[in-house]
Amino acid sequence: MARRSDEPNPEEGKVLSPEELDIADDEHVTEIDEGRYVVSSDVRTDDSYGNHVSSDSASESPPSPAPDPEPSTPEFSDANVHEWLAEQMADSNARYGFDVTAKFDGDVDQQQLASNDIVTVFESFMLWYGRQMDGSTPVEEVLGILLSESNVPVRYPPAVIKQLVRSTQLTPDDSIADLLEAVEAADGAEL
Repeated sequence: MARRSDEPNPEEGKVLSPEELDIADDEHVTEIDEGRYVVSSDVRTDDSYGNHVSSDSASESPPSPAPDPEPSTPEFSDANVHEWLAEQMADSNARYGFDVTAKFDGDVDQQQLASNDIVTVFESFMLWYGRQMDGSTPVEEVLGILLSESNVPVRYPPAVIKQLVRSTQLTPDDSIADLLEAVEAADGAEL
């Protein structure tokens, strides 16, 4: 006759109470991990994994759990840091970018930008760099000084020169001396 699902299975034995389950002080029990035990006796028993264990194998010392591996700390060197930064920039979806760490009078600052607009990237880098030079001088002036003092010749497109002349309100009848005087009076010119 088939057994109903709510009837106890005689092969499973009786249901134990919590007091009967307290086996921590039993001499035949070895705790191998929290809530996991190896039970030894003269009869076959189940270990904490549900495997049948004979008394011979249960009396041996329980296997110790494998220790968690120590997290490896990467060795940082100039080469692998630069390689990592290069990979990060290469993995970016942007066409242009920079990642700079710079030292200014003992202070270290970092800046990173990636964009598909080359002018935005260049402008952001220049403004950031100019702000690091001198907090009391306007960035436009700092950049002008840096460009004029550098050995890098800057070639301005004709449209920029025309814009400069228009900003002074001069006419074609005025001289170059008048242009220079207007630029000096304005304390410089924005190109």
